[in-house]
Amino acid sequence: MNKTHVQVSLTLEAALVLAKAAMHKGDELGIKINAVVVDTAGNRLVSLREPGAPMPSMDYAEKKAYTAVHFKQPTDKWAAALEGRAVLANGLAQHEKMALFGGGLPVLIEGVVVGAIGVSGGKVAEDIVCAEAAIEALNAVN
Repeated sequence: MNKTHVQVSLTLEAALVLAKAAMHKGDELGIKINAVVVDTAGNRLVSLREPGAPMPSMDYAEKKAYTAVHFKQPTDKWAAALEGRAVLANGLAQHEKMALFGGGLPVLIEGVVVGAIGVSGGKVAEDIVCAEAAIEALNAVN
């Protein structure tokens, strides 16, 4: 019987690539965002805030990353999954670390979730674009 397991997670270097790429995309879009990258346990590795970005959105960025890593899916998928399920939606929404709207993406390497990024500060669609740009930037690194 094994009593332990090894869990692969993002490096700090990879987390910085993700966060910086999200911030760069926010700059291109002309929005002030917060980006948070978490490891496989949902612990914050990196958080970046554009000066002038709404402070409460830093919390939402972290919640989006936490939700994406633990449920291994983009946070924008929750709306459809919870449609017509008010009791479940209400229960999940009350969890202090959950975010049930877009802007959080799991980070996969070779099909394994190794962390997540959460972006907040723009409109939901803009947050998603920034998070997607971060994933693309990491995938482009050798």
